Amino acid sequence: MSTDKIAANRLRAVTTATLLILSIAFVSLNINSNSNAFAQGHFRFGPFGENRIYTFGAISSVQDDNNGKPAWILTGFWKTNLINQTTQTSNTNAPVIGGGAIFSTSFRMIMTNGSGMHTHTITDFVLKNKSMPNKTTTVFNGTASASLKEGVVRGIPISVKVMNNSIISIWLDPAKVKNHFGNTPIYGIVFKRNMGAPMR
Repeated sequence: MSTDKIAANRLRAVTTATLLILSIAFVSLNINSNSNAFAQGHFRFGPFGENRIYTFGAISSVQDDNNGKPAWILTGFWKTNLINQTTQTSNTNAPVIGGGAIFSTSFRMIMTNGSGMHTHTITDFVLKNKSMPNKTTTVFNGTASASLKEGVVRGIPISVKVMNNSIISIWLDPAKVKNHFGNTPIYGIVFKRNMGAPMR
């Protein structure tokens, strides 16, 4: 396939993901807390749902197949207390190591041809360490549980990276999730109250 066709396919996939995000951005998403996979409790996502404790955002990502071609569109929401604790303290070893750290997400995954839609969740996040490779990037490494077709997989090494307080990337150890999310991180955005200013 030519470079132009690959670029066109990627553009279509990103456009579709954006439309999906916009269509559900104002619909609250509830995560069932009855399962052990959701041990961090019930929570509700809303557009621009940031507050003093939690930061919210959207998953809006395109995952490639084994040939590097766009294959899956991911769309959903995430919630964390990692970002606010980082920005509210000057100590880079903020007191969220271990059980106090929360990162949860639920997202739909659908093929670029519109088939195969299914849902994944990531929860039970345990923070092992945090680093700042540069002034605008913070990396949170730990473990988490993820729901897969076979059931809940626990203890998956995970790395959550926040860039410029605007973009988030989620990397799950491919060996633990059977390469289900491809060889690239899952990307998303950080909701802010000043987003979406009307265009002139």
